[in-house]
Amino acid sequence: MANEIRGILIPVANEKKVLLPNAIIAEVVSYKDLKTSATAPDWYVGSINWRGYENIPVICYDSLSTNAVATRAREGRVAVIKALGELEGLPYFAIIVKGVPRLQIVTQGDLQVHELEEDTNNAIASQVTIQDELSDIPNIRFIEHVLNALLAKEEE
Repeated sequence: MANEIRGILIPVANEKKVLLPNAIIAEVVSYKDLKTSATAPDWYVGSINWRGYENIPVICYDSLSTNAVATRAREGRVAVIKALGELEGLPYFAIIVKGVPRLQIVTQGDLQVHELEEDTNNAIASQVTIQDELSDIPNIRFIEHVLNALLAKEEE
């Protein structure tokens, strides 16, 4: 069908999912040996090496979008996301995955867009319901912006 988008519903917390276009998901992978930073904000979980790229930043989207406490495990799973161009020198970043992502065919009729509250966190571009499941659509440019600011600060 011409008016459909292949999306991926990614569980990022017990009751929270994000919906992203399949085209920006590079891969969902297991990781080991997460490199953490003691001085970084709670949402910045650390970095991993992936397919020849070193120090891919890993974030906890739930923590970034709600200020929830992020869990830091040395092993787990991440969705590696293609950056939209805002990360200087980094073509990817990753978000912690808390379950099994699934392919979701999205058509305009399937999607119900919710009005965001005025005080909604900037990490959330939109909230939608698809097949009775509430999901965030992350603000990728904002995420890249805060990662740039954090990584520039750490390099000083």
